Amino acid sequence: MADTAVVGAATLLSRILGFLRNAVVSAFFGQGWKADVLNTVFNIPMNLRKLVAEGALSTAFIPVLSQSLVDDPTRVRARQLVRAIFSLQIVVLLPLTVLSIVFAPQIIALLAPFGGIAEKQDLAVNLFRWFIGFLFLVSWSAVMMAVENTHRQFVIPAVSPLLFSLAVIVSLFLWAPTWGVYAQVPGVLVGGLLPILLQWIPLRKLGYSMKPLLHFQIPELKQTLKKWVPALMTSGIALLNQQISMTLATVLHEGSASALSNAIVFWQLPAGVLSASVITVFFPRMSRLNAGGDHLGAKRALFQGLELQALLLIPASVLLTLFSEPVIALAFQRGLYTYQDSQLAARVLSWLSGGLFFAGIFSFLQRYFYSRGNFRTPFLVSLVWAASDVVISVIMMQTSWGVVGLALGSVVGYVVGAIILLILIAQKESDVPLGHFVWFVIRVGLACLPLVWGYLSLSPEIGNWWSRGMTLTSVFLFLAEGCGALVLLTVGLLAVGIFPWRYLRTKGSQK
Repeated sequence: MADTAVVGAATLLSRILGFLRNAVVSAFFGQGWKADVLNTVFNIPMNLRKLVAEGALSTAFIPVLSQSLVDDPTRVRARQLVRAIFSLQIVVLLPLTVLSIVFAPQIIALLAPFGGIAEKQDLAVNLFRWFIGFLFLVSWSAVMMAVENTHRQFVIPAVSPLLFSLAVIVSLFLWAPTWGVYAQVPGVLVGGLLPILLQWIPLRKLGYSMKPLLHFQIPELKQTLKKWVPALMTSGIALLNQQISMTLATVLHEGSASALSNAIVFWQLPAGVLSASVITVFFPRMSRLNAGGDHLGAKRALFQGLELQALLLIPASVLLTLFSEPVIALAFQRGLYTYQDSQLAARVLSWLSGGLFFAGIFSFLQRYFYSRGNFRTPFLVSLVWAASDVVISVIMMQTSWGVVGLALGSVVGYVVGAIILLILIAQKESDVPLGHFVWFVIRVGLACLPLVWGYLSLSPEIGNWWSRGMTLTSVFLFLAEGCGALVLLTVGLLAVGIFPWRYLRTKGSQK
């Protein structure tokens, strides 16, 4: 599937650069309190963008834009809608940014209290006042990305996030020795602007303009807002849930917030590269099919996407669980970052990885409901998902599990949410091949058994070669074990009758 491959490759590079950003932060600041503050505050605007950018807004915007293109091939209505969305963001986000700067102390006290320690809170307030400007920039970039994806243009939108990560990394290297944690500020702001500049030319070639619209009396905008409100509520639950996890981590022992943040970086490699790439390609497709009345085609696309999620994420989950400590140690263990820091982050990552597949299908199933114009069901299920996560997290963090308990809560929440959505689709949709999908999941799981057996058999003999961080020996052993793992995984897939290359080619040919 060419589109998914392109998006996946670009997203992989973006995630690798994101990992490099965290590695640079860890090298300069370790896993101490300044790193905790930097990572926690940086995540606030990154999470807020899911409400006003590629999360809730894009989720509501893409189906309406797809429908307008079907109803009006001249694109006149679509162009008005795009201008109206850009104008709405100016009206809403600029005042929001100003208010966030003014009330930064109150916002930090609520979202990142850091145990009431004044030094930590002061640093968090100052960083937040700079980072919040990124929200407006990334929101404009996300609308441009949504427009281009709807027109089946994936390359430049997929590449543009690379500029953000590059800008942040360069900024850290240039100014971290003298500016400390503030060195990330110019990188974040410049990195937010560069994707807009990169996507502006393709947007213009499609006939769209970013020129503000002086009125909002556009039917398509009203439809988008009607869909955006429930999508906003659903994304708000996800945002609140993620922020609660980071807030809970800040009140645990020092290094917990950074351990959670560093673990999430690696968790997001398969989640962001594999799962998000499938969603990026299939969500506009399902929206177009449903907009054109081809509901059967949309269902076929749904299960093509679900099977791709299983084929990609189940092996990734197993690999991350088994290799959590080596990848964390090789990635971050240098400078002030110690082996004990690696062990803590690795325990968090290994538990988070257990929920990777369920997180992928949970997000994908939500998009299917959105493509059908159903926003109520994902919202109600998200309430159950978030409640399950928070309850388990609060209980487990008070035990010896500490920050690892937050990862367990996340896994439970995703499992509950994904299963509920699958059951609802099976009940509400006719001719749904749910049994076939479950059997496919079982086969992929069985295919991973040789990999697990090989790792457990050889690990006692090889030992923890990664304990000294990245060395030539450790890199060689990591690559050797990785190649061996891929061989065993391929053998397992072939043994259960799954030929990935043929499967991907076949699925990609179906429309």
